Amino acid sequence: MQTLAVPELIDTPAPGRLGMLRHWRPWRQAALVALACAALVAGWQLARPLVAEQLAEAVPPALEARLGQGMLRELDRHTLLPSELSDGRQARISAAFASLQAPHEGAPRRQLLFRSGHAGAAAFTLPSGDIILTDQLLLALPDDGAVLAVLAHELGHQQRRHMLRRLVREAILPAGAAIVLGDTDWLVASVAARAPQLAWPLQAEIEADQYAADLLEHNGLSLRNLAELQETLAGTDGPQRAYLAIHPPCAERLAQQRERSAL
Repeated sequence: MQTLAVPELIDTPAPGRLGMLRHWRPWRQAALVALACAALVAGWQLARPLVAEQLAEAVPPALEARLGQGMLRELDRHTLLPSELSDGRQARISAAFASLQAPHEGAPRRQLLFRSGHAGAAAFTLPSGDIILTDQLLLALPDDGAVLAVLAHELGHQQRRHMLRRLVREAILPAGAAIVLGDTDWLVASVAARAPQLAWPLQAEIEADQYAADLLEHNGLSLRNLAELQETLAGTDGPQRAYLAIHPPCAERLAQQRERSAL
């Protein structure tokens, strides 16, 4: 039995429906593009920390040192001024810091530099191992024991390469270019001014505290200086508040420091 084709029964859109489809097609394409862009942005946000971590691991020591030296030149040009502390006090603190023996193998590079200027009460470490200590912070600290606690903490940041990792995370493209081309000028220009104002996340501060405690304990120095340092600075007003802004104290850090100093 033959089946007759009935053209009228073919599912052909009506003219009005065709017009509607033509009207909605650009909107549908735009929605698909928007969804694709949103997916790319979300994927990049998820992948960015991993990419930054891999880039930081790929930075060779020579390039890391050159980056820190370039940052120091920029900071000395625009932000920092020569220290006004007496030569005697600078020499005493430098000698005490230099005498500290690393608690673990693979001691990080370190060089203590005294500065003053617009950074305020600050202590921070550059990827080259240059540790900047400002006059304003030194004048706010009660004694040389507290100064060594600050420096030990900064050395903890250097040992874990926190500054390098943070700078790479905030400037991935310049960091990638620096690794490929071996030229840090673009990266220095992107990140140098941020170094004195970078506030550290809790995990980075805890890691730096742990290294500082190991360092002080290894050298027979009191661990109480770490906890007392935060308590002293947090309990007063003045230029030291700038230091607390980039090294925020918190109950968890204080609890860990008190627990360890009580052992």
